[in-house]
Amino acid sequence: MKNLLAGRGDFLPAFIGAVILFYSVPSSVMILLAPDRNSSVLGIPLLIIFGIGIVIGCVFILLGVQLCSTPGSRVYRISHGRFFGH
Repeated sequence: MKNLLAGRGDFLPAFIGAVILFYSVPSSVMILLAPDRNSSVLGIPLLIIFGIGIVIGCVFILLGVQLCSTPGSRVYRISHGRFFGH
């Protein structure tokens, strides 16, 4: 029986990655560009947490691209590490 939740064309990891990036990137940019006066104690730990969120979001987007790409396409070869194959 085919698994209905995963497989070719499953866009859920890409969607989850986009949501994680949607929350992490603006927050980290605001902490970097416009910090509060008294935020020096919390600034570095928050940047670390949001940086981890950005990395996790990018990994989920790459996983979603791998799942949604069709075999033989350029996106499939790039996302699976086959840059120079025929």
